[in-house]
Amino acid sequence: MRLKGLIKDPMAFIGLILILLILGVALLAPWIAPKDPIQMDANYRLEKPSLSYPLGTDHLGRCILSRIMHGARASLSISFLVLVITMSIGVLVGSIAGYVGGRIDDIIVSIIDMLLAFPGLLLALVIAGMLGPSIRNVMIAMASVQWVRYARILRGMIASVKEKDYVLAARTGGCKHLPLIFRHILPNVLSPVIVLATLDMGSTILAISGLSFLGLGAQPPNPEWGAMLNDGRPYMYIAPWIMIFPGLAILITVLAFNLIGDGLRDILDPRETQKS
Repeated sequence: MRLKGLIKDPMAFIGLILILLILGVALLAPWIAPKDPIQMDANYRLEKPSLSYPLGTDHLGRCILSRIMHGARASLSISFLVLVITMSIGVLVGSIAGYVGGRIDDIIVSIIDMLLAFPGLLLALVIAGMLGPSIRNVMIAMASVQWVRYARILRGMIASVKEKDYVLAARTGGCKHLPLIFRHILPNVLSPVIVLATLDMGSTILAISGLSFLGLGAQPPNPEWGAMLNDGRPYMYIAPWIMIFPGLAILITVLAFNLIGDGLRDILDPRETQKS
């Protein structure tokens, strides 16, 4: 029923189609990309879009279309791993704070409030800069700052749900703490987390591309959308396609995840639909 609701929402359906297309390109990139993404050819530097190079070439003669296709693999896989790590930490910490309460809850809330006092991207930039430029360090930096939102949401909802009658009945029946959390509490509070994760996928792709643009993420010659933007920056006026097409790839992907995230929010939270 929820999938049907997603399909009936025109904007969410467009987002779903775009995501499926982008995922298909990312998975099939080694077979459908017209050129080797790291192969350089000095004879074809800064070539305009043509039949041989549909999106042109960069300053090293590399096929931009092939690099965007392979860059989709990097951007999506890195963002997904960051999201999994972020959700795991956030759900764990939020569950402990909301369920246990007391002094542990106060300590965790203080840590969350302290981290939320700093702009997330700026804090990630500082951490990535301290650790050094690499994809692994960017993932660590992003996960270090993004888990707090999940923890804050889960903490508040679990603190409320744990006093519900069905939870009290399960506890009275002898249900232990871990089964109580995973069987009776978490399944009833995960809807906002799913929506947040979908919306976060787009913002994570944007943040990782931004860090790569600054030279802290993917390193040459690996194709990644943010790094491609940085490569094309010196040639913005004489060969704008080097920046335009990776920028469009980021824009379309982020937009697609935002569209499907908005659709999921309307489906999973009926109150939002009533308000609108």
